[in-house]
Amino acid sequence: MAWEYSEKTKQLFLDAVHGKPGTHLGEIPDADGLGEHGSIACGDSLRFTFRVEKNEDPTKDVIVEARYLTFGCTSAIAASEALCIILEARACTPIEALKITNQDIVDFLDGLPDQKIHCSVMGAEALEAAVVDWAKKRGVDLASLGIKLQEQLEEEEEGRLVCKCFSITEPFLRRKIKELNLRTCEQVTAALKAGGACGNCLHAPGGIQDILDDVWAKEKILAQDAAKAATPLKSPTGYVPISGDGALPIMGQTNIPAPKPAEVTPAAAGETLSPYQFAKKVEAVVENSIRPLLLRDGGDCSIVDIKGNLVYMELHGACKSCSSADVTLKMLVEATLREQVQGDIRVIQV
Repeated sequence: MAWEYSEKTKQLFLDAVHGKPGTHLGEIPDADGLGEHGSIACGDSLRFTFRVEKNEDPTKDVIVEARYLTFGCTSAIAASEALCIILEARACTPIEALKITNQDIVDFLDGLPDQKIHCSVMGAEALEAAVVDWAKKRGVDLASLGIKLQEQLEEEEEGRLVCKCFSITEPFLRRKIKELNLRTCEQVTAALKAGGACGNCLHAPGGIQDILDDVWAKEKILAQDAAKAATPLKSPTGYVPISGDGALPIMGQTNIPAPKPAEVTPAAAGETLSPYQFAKKVEAVVENSIRPLLLRDGGDCSIVDIKGNLVYMELHGACKSCSSADVTLKMLVEATLREQVQGDIRVIQV
């Protein structure tokens, strides 16, 4: 499916893959802080580095440069760019940088699709790992400063493993559900990947749905009390009026509208595209999502041939003579086609 990205997200991504001045794709040699999060096996991986201007008092070191390397989609690259921009703009210490949240990154990008929130989580986690690395190198005892990192918070609580496929614990889930205001299993999976593999932990006893119910229990009780107060009295015939959506009420149940069912995309439904459907979908994505971005910078592309999952492309204009043409094909064209059409697509330049 096609994700609805903000213009800011798309521009940050495009600038990064083209290596425009002021962007942050790369790695700082001999970095003062280095952190990693995710794994290629899970589909997203981020390596984050920063350099500080050192002070006699290490706690007053200031982050002056940040870089990243990422294996991921449009939103992963844009979220990493956003994190670097926020850090450099704030000129903050590594300790102050820990205050940057997933939501700060999402807000900077003017929003992300629900299915891509996990990319902002990845950036914040990699930043924390980099700060831990800096603290070790500079001899800063974070614990003595009253700073509790995510790993320490989980160790203090009962770190019960909820999602075995992605090694996600209950304390982490509870914290992120509140922080990101996640309300459904679908939102949890989209933001944190929990339950996204075998799905056994979604509705198992003590699983994700039970944790969601527990986290938002107090709020639900207040909502139910408010609904009861607003429920009309029985009519003289003894029947409760039918709700506005035409559904008959169940005895003792308040008139709370049922949640809308989650949309099921063709990919989620396991749809297999015919060669014709595959080709038409590739053509549509190239025309509507890829070419407009290239044309904006004086470039263009065209499809030469499609064989199986191989898409043969030719670059034109500024893209053809650009030294980063192979990066454009890999990070923009191939990544977009994999995201919007089929995950095993390979783009070959001709």
